Amino acid sequence: MSKAVILQHVAHEGPGRIVPVLRDFGIQTDVRHLYKGDEVPTDLDEITVLIALGGPMSVGDVGNSKYPYLEKELDTIRRIVAADRPFLGICLGAQFLAHAAGAKVQPNAVPELGWAPVTFPFPGGTEPIVMGMVDGAPMFHWHFDTFELPKLPAPANPPPGPPPPTGNALLSSSTACKNQAFRFKTKLFGFQYHFELDRPGIDALVAGNREQLLQVHGQDGESTIRQDTEQHYKRYQRLGDRILGNFVQFLKVYQ
Repeated sequence: MSKAVILQHVAHEGPGRIVPVLRDFGIQTDVRHLYKGDEVPTDLDEITVLIALGGPMSVGDVGNSKYPYLEKELDTIRRIVAADRPFLGICLGAQFLAHAAGAKVQPNAVPELGWAPVTFPFPGGTEPIVMGMVDGAPMFHWHFDTFELPKLPAPANPPPGPPPPTGNALLSSSTACKNQAFRFKTKLFGFQYHFELDRPGIDALVAGNREQLLQVHGQDGESTIRQDTEQHYKRYQRLGDRILGNFVQFLKVYQ
């Protein structure tokens, strides 16, 4: 994996620790600032791995003239899904992956904004990308939507016996949102929560979405997140870097 193309949707949700961690593995990164007019990659032969970051928009904004790049991005992700090429989607990127693979994206029962623990249910906890993770791991959440897990098309004439494989694996859940992370096919991964943010990235995401935070958590929301960040960040960084390292090692084996 010699180069990773990273799609950034807004200024306040950058790649965080992805760039330095991949650099430590000898992987170059090309961050495309789509909101500034950078091109969405369309030639799959030029993409070793594609990473799509978060953003305040949703799959319902595809076709919105305010975000002209989303339609082209979704088209590229659809072709990556069809070819089972390496892909990592985080937050909005995970929702786009689910949508591109034919799964439903819809409002979650409650918004998740701030710190909350996640679990790694069996057999998802045995997946290579989450090896070394433990139940109760603190992760940073910022989403109003959730997704169903995509499934492989059912055979036209299924044979009797066990149901055909779905092609997916649930990797992680939280109390408020069951489908937090998943694998589809072999090389396609989506994480609803943020595991990649550095401290400035957390501050920027909060500053860029203060109205949402006030709506969900009231006047004390920002101070609570600040306190929780002091408590959780060191462990969060270690576990998030582990996910990124697992992702790299996985693709070295399977690409």
